[in-house]
Amino acid sequence: MFRFVLLAFVIMCGLAPKAYAFDSDLLTIGLADDTVQITTGFNGSRLTIFGVKREQGDLAIVVRGPERRVTVRRKGQSLGMWRNVDDMRFRNVPSYYDFAMSGVEREIAPAILRREYGIGVDSLNFDALGRNTEAEIRTFREALIRNKQMHGHFALEPEKITFLSDEFFRVDFDIPADVPTGRYTIMTYLFQDGRAVGERKTDLRIGQVGFSASVYRFAHNNSLLYGIAAVLMALFAGWLVNLFFRKE
Repeated sequence: MFRFVLLAFVIMCGLAPKAYAFDSDLLTIGLADDTVQITTGFNGSRLTIFGVKREQGDLAIVVRGPERRVTVRRKGQSLGMWRNVDDMRFRNVPSYYDFAMSGVEREIAPAILRREYGIGVDSLNFDALGRNTEAEIRTFREALIRNKQMHGHFALEPEKITFLSDEFFRVDFDIPADVPTGRYTIMTYLFQDGRAVGERKTDLRIGQVGFSASVYRFAHNNSLLYGIAAVLMALFAGWLVNLFFRKE
């Protein structure tokens, strides 16, 4: 609770009148926590953002995780078997994506601006690798988005921005349990009459700590040993189960 009160105080202190330049001076953004720690038993978290806008206008907030290359596979019947029959690789795919808006998307900014700033799932721009037709790219792209949404890594709809006063606002984003680690970027935009007049970039760090972090580092730095250890542990567990049932 103290962190929330202190954060609100710091943000509100920035409300003193001053001459504002275009861009970040129009917005002040603060995170309740700028680091999400993934420990053993981590079952998700909530990202809370507070902010102040110093001029009238609509807000859009975008949260993006580290970008990855993703392969999308399509299953089908082949030689009497159900298996992968086609695939497509995409690059620049955010591992996590969510967004919030203070109004209706099409009323806040035109589609061309939403695409430029990556506001809304339909505005995400990731590149297909290889030679593919537009229809093929669209089909696989839609499948990629559906899969991400199903796992909670892409937004289904925009989150709600709550205004605590004319200037002071808050928004919450849910972080799923299996969220990828790394540096996340939070972009906040202020729009007036369909054009962007201010923006602010904020970073969020998601990382593993404690025992889970040690296992993660060991698995990546010693992949062969980790694989051998996993097999031995599985064999030992199977032996214990077999021994137990023999005694029964």
